[in-house]
Amino acid sequence: MNSVVPSVLLAGCGDIAQRLALLLQDAYCLTGLRRHPEQLPPVIAPLTADLCDSHAVSGALEGLSYDYVVITLTPGERSEARYRQVYIDGTRNLLAALQGHPRLVFVSSTSVYEQDHGEVVDESSPAIGSGFSGRILREAEDIVASSGFASSCVRFSGIYGPGRERLLRLVREGRVDIDNAAQWSNRIHADDCARVLAFLIERWQAGIAPSPCYVASDNRPTQLGDVWQWLANQMAVANPVVDSDWRMQPAKGKRCANDLLQREGFHFLYPDFQKGYKC
Repeated sequence: MNSVVPSVLLAGCGDIAQRLALLLQDAYCLTGLRRHPEQLPPVIAPLTADLCDSHAVSGALEGLSYDYVVITLTPGERSEARYRQVYIDGTRNLLAALQGHPRLVFVSSTSVYEQDHGEVVDESSPAIGSGFSGRILREAEDIVASSGFASSCVRFSGIYGPGRERLLRLVREGRVDIDNAAQWSNRIHADDCARVLAFLIERWQAGIAPSPCYVASDNRPTQLGDVWQWLANQMAVANPVVDSDWRMQPAKGKRCANDLLQREGFHFLYPDFQKGYKC
């Protein structure tokens, strides 16, 4: 380590990274790199650069080194061109600008798995991408893994929690797509996302190198029809699947297994969607 207090660069520094900062603030020196860092909480030192601009990134990081770099990128729009610009070009620009020997944590997604018939997936399952988002994220994972820096990637499933309330609105307004009721739903609360990242950094800090990859999803994959019904009961609104025979439909999607995280000692605050939506 280069300093008594270990330093962490939060590249992207959106919601999950800011939640992470609150967990690390007492023992780490935190810097947030993003296009508009003005609104970052005081515990994060701001650093301005657009990761898609290689000159801006190299200029912002010139003469700086960090013990850890947590890469949490968001494309802002769902298009193949934008995903490639942010996840591929942005990641390459960041890696090229890093100095010293930081340890990297790259946030990815379970969309890298294209399994679609109820299969259980974990870190050993084939991950070749599902749609352009999964393919591009898988490519970005490989870029990080082959960067020469020590690294680990975390594949989060569907993130929910404060500020992510689309599903609640759909159920409340009765606008769910019944054709998707048999789809397996894999979720993780935003607070547990931050806790997973902190868990890996703290293990690294303790001299325990994390695994190259983790599936980060809660303990209970659940079909969407059951999620909708439970949420409707909690909100005292009409059951959106009351007259549907969705249980006769073949299961779709995948079931994400978090066994590796749990074997290494991670415990979820919200082990299933019911605990998370009640918080």
